[in-house]
Amino acid sequence: MRTPTGTLLLACVLFVALLLSGCGGDTTGHGDEAGPREELLLQPAAAPGPDPFTDSTALTAATPSPAPRTPRGTDRAVAARSGPRSLSGGTPGLYAGAERTGSCDIGRQIGHLTRDRARGRVFARVAGVPSASVPDYVRALTPVVLRADTRVTGHGFRAGRLTRRQSVLQAGTAVLVDDRGVPRVRCACGNPLRPPTALRGTPVTRGAPWLGYRPGEVIVVTPAPRLLADFTIIDLTGRIWIERRTGHDVRHDRALPPPVWSRTRPEPPRAPPPPVLRPPVPPEPDPGTASPRDAPADTSLRGTDPAPDTAADPAVPSADETAPPPEGPADPEDPGGPEEAGPDAVPDTPDPPDGAGLIPDDRAADGIPGGPTDVFTD
Repeated sequence: MRTPTGTLLLACVLFVALLLSGCGGDTTGHGDEAGPREELLLQPAAAPGPDPFTDSTALTAATPSPAPRTPRGTDRAVAARSGPRSLSGGTPGLYAGAERTGSCDIGRQIGHLTRDRARGRVFARVAGVPSASVPDYVRALTPVVLRADTRVTGHGFRAGRLTRRQSVLQAGTAVLVDDRGVPRVRCACGNPLRPPTALRGTPVTRGAPWLGYRPGEVIVVTPAPRLLADFTIIDLTGRIWIERRTGHDVRHDRALPPPVWSRTRPEPPRAPPPPVLRPPVPPEPDPGTASPRDAPADTSLRGTDPAPDTAADPAVPSADETAPPPEGPADPEDPGGPEEAGPDAVPDTPDPPDGAGLIPDDRAADGIPGGPTDVFTD
């Protein structure tokens, strides 16, 4: 039985095609058995970035970064192993801002979102509010400026559809935060923000790193444990700390002294004072039974003074000697009082921001009072 030559050739072509489609793989070099590697977009403070929702409404220019610190070779390994470190949204000094000046034009931002209903509907879906509530939602947010490079999930609008990217926002970026201190809107593009999601493996970084960018210094802002009535932020222009109420109205900003964190340690228990030993005192003679012979005998024991003077008798302690010793001053080494020093994660003075994130390298700040315990956890 003969097989036609054309049929045989067609079978060979199909076999080769199937073989190539199954083994060709990812030609970009980003694929592996777990699928393509995820991307992390670096977004400079003033750049709108891809797929902006609106025009920029930022009112605060990005603070230039100083010279970068000496890089550590383990930064990338630390970031890949443990991910970004976390800081509560209510941490004093986490954000900056000019006194009585918002970092974002709230009115223009609302106008952009309400004029384009399609964008407004998509924005509302990301924010988790009805479309009609978008103006009230934006007014309830607080304008501030990031003081550290911060990981977020950014959302864009392209061709009527929502886009989503894992991003790092540069320190100096103007944002709107909610009443738990979490960034919700990026003012340079109007894009809604949400907390970041975990990335599989080491992500592919897109965008040019800025001066001082260090992957190991990127942070994630976690919600404060309770609703915030105000924020303690830093006015970098006036070099003062200010209190800013939650919401868009910054006219009520007021200056504050630098924050003071109490690091009181429990006072060690004090040993009880030793008991005072009193020498035995002879009983007083009974006046009704005393005889004249008793008086000379008593006088001979105490001297020529016929009246017993216990104050002058060295064998009998005086009242000052028998009283318990007064409480002396506290141990000079006793650290019971509050120390005027803030947690290491936040500077006590409003120093200019560091492009790598304004949080010092000291990991001793992992226990900030009133905040999450995994602050900047390696």
